[in-house]
Amino acid sequence: MNDVLRLDDGWELAVAAGGPWQPTTVPGNWYLDGIDGPETVWYRCAFVVPDTLAALYQRLKFGAADYSADVQLDGVSLGGHTGGFAPFFFDVCLAAGAHELVVAVHCPTDEFEEVWPHSKTTLRGVMGHHDARPGGWTTRGQERSSGGLWGEVTLSAHRLVVIERVGFTTALVGADADVESTVGVHLFGASPQWVTVRLALFDDESVAYELWADTWLQPGINQVRVAGSLAAPRLWWTWDHGEPFRYRLQTTVEVGDGGTNEITATDHRLVGVRSIEVGRDWVWRLNGRPMFIRGINYIGEHWLSAMTVDRAVADVQLAVGAHLNAIRVHAHVAAPAFYDACDDAGVLVWQDLPMQWGYADSPEIYRVARQMVSELIDLHGWRPAVAYWAAHNESPWNEPWMMDESGRFRPDQNQRLDHELADLFRELDPSRPSIANSGAGDGHTYPGWYWGAWTDVSELPGGAFVSEYGAQAVPHLDTLRTFIAEGASVRDWEFHGFQHHEIHTKVGVNVLANSAEELIERTQRYQARLLQFATEVYRRKKGERVQGLMPFMLVDPWPCVSWSVVDYLRRPKLGYTALARAMQPVLPSIEAESDEYGIDEPPVFGVWWINDLPRTFRDAQLGWQLVDESGAELAAGRQTVQVRADAARRVLQAGPFRLSPGSYALETSLAAADGVQLGTNRWEFRVVDATETPDTPDTHDVDVTSDVDVISDVDVISDVDGAATRTDGATT
Repeated sequence: MNDVLRLDDGWELAVAAGGPWQPTTVPGNWYLDGIDGPETVWYRCAFVVPDTLAALYQRLKFGAADYSADVQLDGVSLGGHTGGFAPFFFDVCLAAGAHELVVAVHCPTDEFEEVWPHSKTTLRGVMGHHDARPGGWTTRGQERSSGGLWGEVTLSAHRLVVIERVGFTTALVGADADVESTVGVHLFGASPQWVTVRLALFDDESVAYELWADTWLQPGINQVRVAGSLAAPRLWWTWDHGEPFRYRLQTTVEVGDGGTNEITATDHRLVGVRSIEVGRDWVWRLNGRPMFIRGINYIGEHWLSAMTVDRAVADVQLAVGAHLNAIRVHAHVAAPAFYDACDDAGVLVWQDLPMQWGYADSPEIYRVARQMVSELIDLHGWRPAVAYWAAHNESPWNEPWMMDESGRFRPDQNQRLDHELADLFRELDPSRPSIANSGAGDGHTYPGWYWGAWTDVSELPGGAFVSEYGAQAVPHLDTLRTFIAEGASVRDWEFHGFQHHEIHTKVGVNVLANSAEELIERTQRYQARLLQFATEVYRRKKGERVQGLMPFMLVDPWPCVSWSVVDYLRRPKLGYTALARAMQPVLPSIEAESDEYGIDEPPVFGVWWINDLPRTFRDAQLGWQLVDESGAELAAGRQTVQVRADAARRVLQAGPFRLSPGSYALETSLAAADGVQLGTNRWEFRVVDATETPDTPDTHDVDVTSDVDVISDVDVISDVDGAATRTDGATT
């Protein structure tokens, strides 16, 4: 068995090898200690090894160091590690008593324009370069480093063997499942040992299945394969398709000849039985069942030591609260607690390597990138939630717009690297699909932000799987004032992510002419409108043209202005409510052309049902009503519909309506035959006369009157049985 000494007290850090030293916390990031600027920071810790550990084999383990670390123990170099997310360890032999650990952590920067941003020399993903990290693309884009010992440090003691990794993959065969587990077992000492590696899957408190393999272990690391079949196992599903059931997996190594076996190492984790497929057509299948992906991009925290278990769980619940069944971990590897929360909540994970935009095509980059693929699979490849690997995000070879940015750009940069990494993912983990570069095949499209108008999404840019779209919005005033003071300069706003050009040209506001309150109100309304409109357009094409979507993004990773729908202090923006409405699994969708109509342009709307669930709702009631600013009903219609599983259909037409100038909303609802509400929706719009010139396209602060002339109450566009009724009782 083993004992663990957690080295979580008594840490100090310094910006020079000899000090001066100041107290710090590990896990930690040095920026959170008020240090910004140095590329290397030294950590040290004095600790005492008790007698109980001194008599056993020992392992010094680091949860993670960003970006690389050199380790000394009692003045002797143990070695180092490069890569900012994976655990690493050293086998040591320490006597009982006092010892000192010193770790030099390096988080280097690159020369602006000559190297950074297009030929970066460290694979740090969004931690090293991104619009939503401190400084963005500017000369300050490498400030506020994420460097540090952000994972736990432990000294563990072992008797003869230690389990280093447990792989776990499943493949469904009818109602049964084939299971394969590769267990990495390290044997200490100099002599081979005969062992039994045993896997027990517990359903609640009892053993549901047991698999084992007998083999000889050689001194050092051994890979032991344990495989078998499970009869009629319970499956892991996303929350919207079923229960995310997990078995408790206990892995043991028993040393002996079968008569006097002794358990010398044990590992516990929660695993799921499931299969995942993504076809060339981008159709996702979970356990053989097609499913529409309602996801979102995620960068939860720039300083990962601050991502507590509670925060990770809360972030995943924000996604579930917005009816999302998948999260893309965008160009970084999150804290382990995040993946635990996704496993538990039934949320799929699209996982990127920490590769964002351009890197040097150097031997060192190739070496570290290949190492990261293996480390990432070892770290999270056993999890049921992790469903998809991506090697690179927006690699230069597929992003010609990068030639307009500062620095040296080469059109074929990183192309060979990306495809090698995708091949390596497939070789090491054939149970999951992978892609070489996100943005090449899936769609990153920003109508209404980087180009065109938000209504241009009706032309369906982006491809069969839309993995990025959205717009920025300024956070709540209380959050904003924690990092942008009154009278802050244009450069201060820019450092914190505010995109002046896009916000001025698309929203019609800027930091010089508008108050903070105006910036917040109008950017949030713009983002909310764009997200609702785009999400509903894409979802109405489910199965036909679009198989899933992931707007950018869920939360802010640091105090900033970004595309998030929830700010850094986890205050939701208006966009969160709009996204949650548009992402309902069963949605009475509103097909609109705009949110503003001229007085001689009678608005007309299509009314759809969209059903992402694997269940049909027979004799459901789909209805709509037109209301004015006060909420008074002006017109309405409804129809009995047959809502088929995993499908979408346009059923009704509301309008055209002749309306006087003012603000209005079309509201829809869909209820099951027993009256249970399946979904509701609302689209706000206004009617303006020819002389009115609004300040911005999204302004809603005009005087309104309530007068309506319904030209055509309802048109039925459906081949299902049932009559549509109007509020005056007539039928069509």
